[in-house]
Amino acid sequence: MRCECGHVHQTLAEKIDADQKALIDLRKQEKAQSGPLAKLTRARINQIRAEIAAEKQVSLALGRSRQAIIKALKSAVEVTDPSTLLRFNRDQLSQFLMQAGYADVVGDLTKATDKINEAAQKALEGIAPFDFVRIQDQAFMLQTSIAESVIDDVIIPNTISAMRDSLQSLSVGVPINQVASALNQRMKSATGSQLTVLKTKISQYGRDITAVAAREAGLDLFLFTGPVDGITRPFCKPLVNLVVSRPQLNRLNNGQGLSVISAGGGYNCRHSWSPITEGFVQSMGLTRATTADIDQANGGAT
Repeated sequence: MRCECGHVHQTLAEKIDADQKALIDLRKQEKAQSGPLAKLTRARINQIRAEIAAEKQVSLALGRSRQAIIKALKSAVEVTDPSTLLRFNRDQLSQFLMQAGYADVVGDLTKATDKINEAAQKALEGIAPFDFVRIQDQAFMLQTSIAESVIDDVIIPNTISAMRDSLQSLSVGVPINQVASALNQRMKSATGSQLTVLKTKISQYGRDITAVAAREAGLDLFLFTGPVDGITRPFCKPLVNLVVSRPQLNRLNNGQGLSVISAGGGYNCRHSWSPITEGFVQSMGLTRATTADIDQANGGAT
C-alpha cells in the first residue's frame, strides 16, 4: 500500500519490511560517518530495533490474552447465564477483559517503553549531559498515556464489541464452541490495526521522551535522522540529515493531524528528531534547514 514511513492502512508485513529497509539504509549511513555523528545514527538504529522488539512483544501478549479471554468466557457461561453477562456495562466488561488477560498486555507494553527510554538516553549521550531522572515523572505520564490510548481507546473497545456479539449469540442458543471460534477470529483480525496504532504510539513515545529531555536541557536544535530510501515520504525526504530549529519545527505540518515533534512524518514514521547543540552543528559541519526546505516538506505532506 502507498506510504513512506508507513501509513495507517499499511499491513503488518509491509511495516516489517519498511523497518528492515530503514535499518539497512541507516547502517550504510553509519559506515559513511564517524565520531559523534555515527554514534547518533547508531542510537537511531537501536531505537528502531527497540520499537520492532516492542511490537513483537505486545503482539505475542495479545495472542496469549486472546486465548485467555476466550477461556474465561467459556468458564463464565458455565456458571452464569449469557444474558446476565450481556447486561454488563462497559466498565464491567473492561474489568472482565483486564482480569482475563489484558493486564498482561499492559505489563508488556510498560516493559517495551522502558527499552525505548534506554534507547532515547543513548541518543543523547555525547550531545549534552543530562540526567533522565529529572523527567521520570513525565516519562511515567507518557507511558500511562500510551496504555490508555492503545488499551483503553482501541483494544478494549474492539473486544467489547466482539464480546457483546458473542454473548448475544450465546443467549439465543448458538453453541459455545462456534461462538468461541468466531470471537477468536474477530479478535485476531483486529490485531493488525491494533499493532499499527501501537507502533505509532511507541514511535511517538520515543520522540516525546527525547523532546521533553531536549526542553529540560535547553536544546532548541534538532537533527532529523533516519533513512532515505525508496519509501521515504515526500514530507520527510527534504529534511533528512538537516538541522531544524524549534521555530522551524513548529512551522512543519505533516498533513495527518499529528504533532510533527511526536509523529515526524506521520503514522509509522521511521525518522526521529535528535536534539543537538550549536557546538555539535559546528564540529560536525551539519547543514541547517532553510525556509525553502521547510516549505518543500510541507508541500509534500499527505
